[in-house]
Amino acid sequence: MNKIGLNVFFLLIVSILIFFITISFRFFTSPFGMKNMKNKVSLTPDDDYFKSNFLRYEDFIYNENIKTVLLHNSSSQLTNPIIPLNSGEILKLTFDDFRIQPRDYYYSFIHCNANWTPSDLKNNEFIDGYFEDIIFDYHYSINTDISYLNYQLTFPNEHVKFTKSGNYIIKVYEVGKENEPVLTKRFMLYENQVSISIDTKRATSVEYQYSKQEVDFKIDHTGYQILDPFRSLNVVVMQNFRWDNAIYNLQPRFIKDNLLDFDYDEENNFDGNNEFRAFDLKSIRYQTMNVERIQYNNEKKINDVFLVFDENRSYKKYYTHPDLNGNFLIKRNEGENSSVEADYVNVHFTLANVMPFEDGNLYLFGKFTNWKFKEEFKMHYDSISSSYKNEVLLKQGYYNYVYCLLKDGSKNVGDISAVEGTHMLTENDYSILVYHRLPNQIYDRLIGFHTANTNVK
Repeated sequence: MNKIGLNVFFLLIVSILIFFITISFRFFTSPFGMKNMKNKVSLTPDDDYFKSNFLRYEDFIYNENIKTVLLHNSSSQLTNPIIPLNSGEILKLTFDDFRIQPRDYYYSFIHCNANWTPSDLKNNEFIDGYFEDIIFDYHYSINTDISYLNYQLTFPNEHVKFTKSGNYIIKVYEVGKENEPVLTKRFMLYENQVSISIDTKRATSVEYQYSKQEVDFKIDHTGYQILDPFRSLNVVVMQNFRWDNAIYNLQPRFIKDNLLDFDYDEENNFDGNNEFRAFDLKSIRYQTMNVERIQYNNEKKINDVFLVFDENRSYKKYYTHPDLNGNFLIKRNEGENSSVEADYVNVHFTLANVMPFEDGNLYLFGKFTNWKFKEEFKMHYDSISSSYKNEVLLKQGYYNYVYCLLKDGSKNVGDISAVEGTHMLTENDYSILVYHRLPNQIYDRLIGFHTANTNVK
């Protein structure tokens, strides 16, 4: 190559380098580039959680004044937040605000993938109507020791309709503060594209046959095409509609025509745990179930409710009794509208005559804790009485709960069996959710949902 050719080649190389440096600089300094870099290499979720307004794609309360957040089918408080798409069924959101000056609360929706990360759908691709709207319906509490405002919202409604199935987050925030949510709640819209059959039984493994429950199931997609179930399906198995111990990403063991068989020996096992403990606060005029005494606290101007002492059940023989599988119901017997007439009371829990756990912390656990390990539900050990104790502000109603041990080093998965024991005979609900991503689509459809009870065959 002659001297002129070398010079041309050198200039070409320099030009290419300058081009790539310029493009890279523009990308990393642009909002789009920075956003994507944050998604890939910035703070971990745990780091972000230190920010009080960090948006979580889960059930979460961001403001300490917001209490008793419920989201369920409008037909019953005891239902789960999942309805068929375009079915006419309605979801109902309610929450209390201890700040009794009315606030302009707005709501909006986020469509999520099967793993609860935001999907790439734009608002107009999954919503028909307003992308955000105000919550108009609120009422003052009536004759309660603690005053509060109760807010209510039903959807889909005349302003908002959904056009896609899948996972959703509803976000509530004050006007002008969209990036500072006060609460987020998960809900799901599903299609009836497949049929699901569930078989719950004793664990196949001899080691766990008395403590665990096995959930085998089949998916029949006759009339609905699934070209590659191993790649395009995402199946979730839930116990009592809990996300903390849900099983993800099971693949069919056998395929025959349009039938997908998920018959595993261990991968689909759950601790049977125990029947939930319960207490009744529907009336505070007299002692109800598992309430030892009620006394008015003149200093705090609120009723203290002391529950009957609990005991460790981990070594006790199993016995059956009806429960709500961890759910709770807001209700005041003496009122007509429990949403605004139910009072807040200070509930005292005691787990008596136990040694302290040295390898973790003990928490109250149930749907009223959002199945999460929150500081307000953490039990504290009293060495004088050899008991764990805590007091929690709760709205009148009927509650299920258990004690759950969160071992050191574990952030999200607790051990209920440490205090409650675990038995294969325990009555539980199991749900199957079937997500499907079609070729060239950018979101996960929820094409099937089914729930079965271990006591119903």
